[in-house]
Amino acid sequence: MKTFKIFTTVLITCMLMLTSCQQDDDYTQDGNDIPDDTGMMDDNETGNLDQFFGASVSRSFFGQVVDENNVGIQNALVSVGGEMVSTDSNGIFSIDNASVNESFGYLRVTATGYVTSGRALRPSEGVNRIKVMLLEADVTATVSSGTAETVQLGNGTMVSLPGDYIDANGNPYSGNVDVILDYLDPSSPDLDAVMPGMLYAEDASGAEAYLETFGMISVELRDGAGNELNIDPDNPAELRFPLDPNLQGLAPSTIPLWSFDDELGYWIEEGEATLQGNEYVGTVSHFSFWNCDAPFPVVDFCITIQDTNGNPLVGTSIGISVPITPYPRYGVTDDNGEVCGKVALGEVLTIFINDLCGNTVFTTTVGPFTSAANVGPLQFTPTNSSTSQQIIGNLQDCSNTDVTNGYVVLDYAGADYFQPVTNGGFEFNIISCPASNSFTYIGVDAVTQETSGEISSTFTPPTTFLGNTVTCTAVTEYIEWTVDGISRFLTTPIQAGLDVDFIFISANTNNEYFGISANNTVLGTYTWGFQGPPGSMLMDLSETLSQDNADYSQPFDIVFQLNAFGAVGDYIDITFTGTFTDTSGNLKNISGSLHVIRDN
Repeated sequence: MKTFKIFTTVLITCMLMLTSCQQDDDYTQDGNDIPDDTGMMDDNETGNLDQFFGASVSRSFFGQVVDENNVGIQNALVSVGGEMVSTDSNGIFSIDNASVNESFGYLRVTATGYVTSGRALRPSEGVNRIKVMLLEADVTATVSSGTAETVQLGNGTMVSLPGDYIDANGNPYSGNVDVILDYLDPSSPDLDAVMPGMLYAEDASGAEAYLETFGMISVELRDGAGNELNIDPDNPAELRFPLDPNLQGLAPSTIPLWSFDDELGYWIEEGEATLQGNEYVGTVSHFSFWNCDAPFPVVDFCITIQDTNGNPLVGTSIGISVPITPYPRYGVTDDNGEVCGKVALGEVLTIFINDLCGNTVFTTTVGPFTSAANVGPLQFTPTNSSTSQQIIGNLQDCSNTDVTNGYVVLDYAGADYFQPVTNGGFEFNIISCPASNSFTYIGVDAVTQETSGEISSTFTPPTTFLGNTVTCTAVTEYIEWTVDGISRFLTTPIQAGLDVDFIFISANTNNEYFGISANNTVLGTYTWGFQGPPGSMLMDLSETLSQDNADYSQPFDIVFQLNAFGAVGDYIDITFTGTFTDTSGNLKNISGSLHVIRDN
């Protein structure tokens, strides 16, 4: 199986304007004090925000869990609304009809060897796309109990440890302590994927708050066997957060400290930090993800984006920036082209879309808003040569049955994009860039973990039809085509190669015959024909359609796409779709694809 790459902003579904970061810590639920993971009790009641979450609803989620190199993590556990699934070999997960709230859902993610994290969002009615990047639990330093020590990162991030520790049951601990220390930079393009939850919090008064981050630190303590430890709450530790130079003009002299509760899924205000030169300094009584954040007022906000043909832009990264912060935040549209979240109250919002090469191709301003707003649908009109591409196909298993639990990975411009299938069908709506008109894709059956293998294709705007893609790893090459809903599927023996300047491909198995030819080997779009003007690109299916009583006196409206023509031993990839008329005067639909090995 190919190791997939992932673009850093593709699978982020929550769309809060500013950032924050944290790790694991439990305080209270339903307003009652309960022990947290360290056995400590919180003096303040927390967990009061469910009154703002709305009614219980069913929502679906699709996403990927990756490591810090954007490589999928297998067997990570993702839980939401009482449902729990594990990720596959590509780090992909899918959860249907989980019970969450109208305005809040939280997916908690754990994996062996990684720091616990998760994603919170305002779930929309379509399939919510999520990306979670887990920090590796690499030991920064090993210290000893009974001795005050300081652990520091190269950028100035620092934790001063008092030397008094407790185990998960709250009992005193003596021995070596492994310290796992990470800093989350507010300017990082991966911040939305790495930080747990979203920038949503409970302040010291028990009210909801929304945050602008000025720095985040994650601290985990473990014994030699990997068991979680924490500091003695009666002997607090000091944290030092380096301040991003771009935030120095905005940074207040004191700022609230927030820790992340990985059971509730949001931040809890606990104390404050003081600005000392180019760093914030504060003390904490336990470890988790900690965050220097300034709260600000917000409103609920949804935006819907369509392409120029009125199709929803699905899985598209939408950026929003406001004057009060130097860093934009991103959200990813659902199946309806919609993304929802919280945005700054009373601020003009700049909405922008980048193509898949990172070029800004659309921008507009909306607002300011003083109450909940639902904007759109806005029609995406690119500002340069980037193009909105619709890609449609169908995924089948080895028996030519539609895959009901699977996904397709599209590799374009050096990054991968994932799309779940619905009753076999899948659709991408992406924004290509001038750098490339070709892409590859792989279909995956999530039940059998069989794939189609990597298939090459090119865009044929406005819609690229991929036909049926078969997930059957035992099959190295195949031909499949469908005429008016009747599917055919041929495997070996298939003959494919080059006769002078003509491509020929044929197969004859179980009384099914397929034959196709083309008048040259140039990649691109072909039309039906036996012969044409010099330089015309023609492809012929005559012998194949004789089985369906094609009337050759009538015009054929079939478009072919030659997507790959490799050397001997490599693949030839062709897709086609269109109509023809049979001898009874019936107009018939045809589509198909070929993934065959060149013999000569």
